[in-house]
Amino acid sequence: MTASLDRDPAPAPAAPSLVGRLLPRSPGRWLRVMALASLLANSLLVLTGGLVRLTGSGLGCPTWPRCTDASWTNTPEMGVHGVIEFGNRVLTFLLAAIAILTFLAVWRLRREHRDLFVLALLMGLGIPLQAVLGGVTVLTGLNPWVVGVHFLVSGVLIALGSLLVVRSRRASLPRAARAQRPGQVRTGRRAIRALAAVIAVSAALAVYLGTLVTGTGPHSGDSGEVARHTFDAYLVTRAHVVPVYVLVLTTGAALVSASTLGWPRVVRRMLLVLSAVLLAQGAVGYYQFFTGLPVAAVALHLVGAATLIAVTAMTVHTMYAVSAPAPARVEDAGQDVAAARERERQR
Repeated sequence: MTASLDRDPAPAPAAPSLVGRLLPRSPGRWLRVMALASLLANSLLVLTGGLVRLTGSGLGCPTWPRCTDASWTNTPEMGVHGVIEFGNRVLTFLLAAIAILTFLAVWRLRREHRDLFVLALLMGLGIPLQAVLGGVTVLTGLNPWVVGVHFLVSGVLIALGSLLVVRSRRASLPRAARAQRPGQVRTGRRAIRALAAVIAVSAALAVYLGTLVTGTGPHSGDSGEVARHTFDAYLVTRAHVVPVYVLVLTTGAALVSASTLGWPRVVRRMLLVLSAVLLAQGAVGYYQFFTGLPVAAVALHLVGAATLIAVTAMTVHTMYAVSAPAPARVEDAGQDVAAARERERQR
């Protein structure tokens, strides 16, 4: 016993270096943080872009890539509109920094977790694309078609960021891996996948038609003469509402099916969150329509659109994940994740 007491204790595992933290060899907290940061940053871009339009600052910097022909930044003579537009452009650098850190977080995972690598890569490529589209928006005098595409690309990046958040959690957290493991839905597998597809398509159509409503409405982005869509505002708004109704009804049908067929709790929880977002977004939409599109309500509706895209992507992905066929050899879904995290801790 004395000899055993004299032995030196086992050395504690060394803390990972900065390079090890930035370039992890297995999914962990850092990846989850960067995935969430990517999602929030792209959602923030929707809000700041909306504020540029709603404050009439779309041409606050009248050229691109410079703010003016003689300056890269806004000047005092440009007033608050120049500050708002230039501030929105500066946000691109924050997005780029987050995209680079996210890409580094998945670099060493590119073989074992190719899905995480591809998502981070696509999001990184979307940043310069958005910068160029922003420039085209200015150079075309805030053409509503270009503005709409600019927003839709943001929507795609938000959806990709949402998938990255869900998948990084499933790859690094045993409880998330167990909750979303495949093979859980045996009764109504075709139904859950069909409902998920309808939810995805109707949400995408609602967002797209929403850009047409925006391009027809009064908030053009500048106080001067700006081209607008020539659609009938009433009819295009009615068209926008149709896929929203389909989305609401399909989500309700999915909730009923989830309860009657015993679908996993994680699916029911996501459908409840989606229902709450739909109710809130619908309430704001009707309020702004009947009150003449006040700026605050339109800005809140933009935030709701970004939230709807994110929650829809997470919900649809979860519905497909739990209804996927079970692997040939079924084991505890959290074991591989726990083993990977232990290897990372020991490094």
